[in-house]
Amino acid sequence: MRVNAMDGPQGNETRKQASYWRRVLRVTAALVALWAGVTVFFPWLALELPDTVAGFPLGYWVVAQGALLIYLAIVVGYAMVMERLDARYRGEEPAPPQERTLG
Repeated sequence: MRVNAMDGPQGNETRKQASYWRRVLRVTAALVALWAGVTVFFPWLALELPDTVAGFPLGYWVVAQGALLIYLAIVVGYAMVMERLDARYRGEEPAPPQERTLG
């Protein structure tokens, strides 16, 4: 009789870990693809913008600022998704966002 490594009490934990890491890799791959797309596509798009300010192409400046905002959104989105994913696989409800006060 052959025993499957996924059977028994530890097998359920192994499946859970494998499922968790598949989801982490999917999220990471999607966000890296988005990052690469922004890095390659936005500067290419800026070539089509004809305006210049003081001799510098305005399109590149606008695209650079927009890309930074998208990179920031990628980081924030990753943190939010991973917090929910970690809570889900720990069997907890995700914590609600806390209000932060300055001072």
